Amino acid sequence: MILRRRPLAVLLCCLFAKAQAEPSTAPPLADPQLKLRVERKFLSILPKGLAGDKDAPVPAFLMADQIEGRTESETQAEGNVEFRKMGSQLFADRVTYQPLSDEVDAVGNVRLLQFEDEMRGPHLHLKVSEQVGFFEEVDYKVKREITSNVYGSTAVVATVADGVAYSNTPMMINVPMTYGLIASTPPRRPTEAQGHAKRIDFEGENQLRMKETTYSTCQPGRPDWYMRAREVHLDYDREVGDMSSGTLYFKEMPIFYFPWASFSLNSKRKSGFLTPTFSTSTKTGFDVTLPYYWNLAPNYDVTFYPREISKRGFQLGADSRYLGHLYSGEARVEYLPNDKEADRSRYAYSWNHTHNLGRGLTASVSWNGVSDVNYWTDLSSRLMQTTQTLLPRQLTLGYAPGSWWSASATWLRYQTLQTVAQPYFLEPQINFSGRLPNLYKTDFSLTGQYSQFTHPTMTEGKRTFVYPELSLPLYYPAFNITPKIGLHTTQYSLTRRTEMERPGSISRVVPTFTVDSSVVFERETKWMGLDHIQTLEPRLYYVNIPYRNQEAIPVFDTAVTDFNSAQIFTENRYSGYDRINDANQLTAAVTTRYLDANSGVERFKAMIGQRYYLRNPRVSLPGETILPKTYSNTLAAFNGLVWNKTYVDSAWEYNNHQGRTDRFSIGVRHQPDEAKVISASYRYVRSGIGGTTEPVSQIDIAGQWPLSPRWYAVGRYNYSTRDKKLLEAIAGLEYNSGCWSARFVAQRLQALPNAYGLPGVAGKPNTTFFFQLELNDFASIGSNPIQLLRRSIPGFGKVNQLPTSGSLLTSE
Repeated sequence: MILRRRPLAVLLCCLFAKAQAEPSTAPPLADPQLKLRVERKFLSILPKGLAGDKDAPVPAFLMADQIEGRTESETQAEGNVEFRKMGSQLFADRVTYQPLSDEVDAVGNVRLLQFEDEMRGPHLHLKVSEQVGFFEEVDYKVKREITSNVYGSTAVVATVADGVAYSNTPMMINVPMTYGLIASTPPRRPTEAQGHAKRIDFEGENQLRMKETTYSTCQPGRPDWYMRAREVHLDYDREVGDMSSGTLYFKEMPIFYFPWASFSLNSKRKSGFLTPTFSTSTKTGFDVTLPYYWNLAPNYDVTFYPREISKRGFQLGADSRYLGHLYSGEARVEYLPNDKEADRSRYAYSWNHTHNLGRGLTASVSWNGVSDVNYWTDLSSRLMQTTQTLLPRQLTLGYAPGSWWSASATWLRYQTLQTVAQPYFLEPQINFSGRLPNLYKTDFSLTGQYSQFTHPTMTEGKRTFVYPELSLPLYYPAFNITPKIGLHTTQYSLTRRTEMERPGSISRVVPTFTVDSSVVFERETKWMGLDHIQTLEPRLYYVNIPYRNQEAIPVFDTAVTDFNSAQIFTENRYSGYDRINDANQLTAAVTTRYLDANSGVERFKAMIGQRYYLRNPRVSLPGETILPKTYSNTLAAFNGLVWNKTYVDSAWEYNNHQGRTDRFSIGVRHQPDEAKVISASYRYVRSGIGGTTEPVSQIDIAGQWPLSPRWYAVGRYNYSTRDKKLLEAIAGLEYNSGCWSARFVAQRLQALPNAYGLPGVAGKPNTTFFFQLELNDFASIGSNPIQLLRRSIPGFGKVNQLPTSGSLLTSE
């Protein structure tokens, strides 16, 4: 994070680190003959271990059109001169080398090469052994490979038909970016920089001083931006550098000046101010932050965030990170002494810590809080925070002495925000799980849990749950079948009950029996002109669980799970252990896949399934209605590559009893190249499905597309067709010049009503503007919209960090 703001240091470090030759303390050789070799590669003939031996003589290599002199005194070379020593190459019109003092003087078209780094100038004088000398009117150029951030974080977004009714993420892709789209992060990308120095003084080994110097990642000639400094001193012994009278120019206009700056010459962090950020929104007004980084030690640091909010006042934030051999953590705090609009102080804090206590014992803490329920909606424009309604305060101890069993203990409380019912606290919850595979050809597993639930107003209690399972997996070349038996055993001890007629102690024992079986058929076929293997995979899943009356059991942490293509193959339709459904049911489904015949990569798959009830279920939650029926809704899903660079993801739930669609979603994404993507999706959820109280009907269109070789458009349009309301809109332009880029993005974020069955976002709609000027591999100025664009636009790529050669996209 810090190094991106210190590329000059990295550049100069890379440029000169390899140019410092080891001093030769051995006397000159007595042989009067000229010791010259004509091999083009010095390292290929260097004796093993010589480079690391300071006492060994270091030979010099010289080639030219004309050479004269004596090796023990002075050698002069003219015409296409090449001088090599310790892996460095020096070219010039004329070179004078004095071996006794180990001094070289080069005049005329001097060029010094260090691998892919290059320095040019009219005159170089250097005492090689002591690294003392000067280089006049130097033009330098350096090339390095750095890690690309173009696809640094690959988001996996939930398929809407399998998720909640409203989601702040784009409404498509349920798998990572595959199927012929972006599938991997580019390993590294090249970066080039160049500049000019009026004079470079070599002040001893590992000491350099550059006078009247410039730096830019633009091409030589007339760079669009550059940094000019009166003097730069580089100390490689202490691995630090300092700069005086530095001015940053953009389009020949000075935009930033600093009288003095200090920076690191390696990957180590260094204290100092970071690039300021600013933004503007309707809630906060003009918002500017000037971060200061304090490197306290190699394993812990603090970043301070002084922030001036025009509509709210001055806020101070801090982010501290620490790392040890057995622990790591991060603590964050924000404090606003006097909110101009709320007329009170406001704060937020967060602490996350993990600790390895040894011998399989671990501990973790997550402690979060805010001063009031509207903190995020008033002081943040990020949707992920504005929709956050429960802040956890959690302590966990874990123990895993081996691979076959583990245990943990958790204490959990919440701070409840906005209008959401307060959940139960866990004080504590103890979990145990163990598994013994291949136990006399069977698999044995055991799950146990002890929970103590507390609540300020509702029934409290202790719950002990034990569930042993024994399965017999039978695998054959074309099919498999796995019968399994289990026994749910639960004990409740209840207090502070509102219905006094119910017992304070409840026991429940429920046996289970399941059989899971599937068959795989294959055939060779062609898809899009290529050889593929198509599979046909029927699957049957049978569940038999007897009925147990559970009306007297309170509901601590249990809810109906979402009915989707994954849940249809589970034995219990409830999450948590307060309800174990009764069942005598059979799930039937069939899946087909198209696999690349050469690589085995899955191109697309389709699935359809339904559950058949051989006995009507009777167990229910309070307020849940169980209608008699012999079969469930039909589920269908399809996702995969349907055409070159075009991916489709669709899910459908059809109500056979009433002849209507309960849920439906479809998303299409077309991505022919990096930073060239467009997606469109539609989502429909009927009222009462998935926790909604009102129907949901939304469209979501997002994309990033080049308008010209340098201009790109970005945007997202998320609209509720039922409410005739815009939920979120993003529009922006990006410009990429090659060595700098600029982004202007506007976001309109709509508050959500509670009609969606989820906690609403308090406050009014918010409009935020982002403007960022990014100087490649140097610094960025303004407010950063990259996180927003990556969240909102599937496949978004930074236009100034795209791979320069090759393609990440498959041709299929």
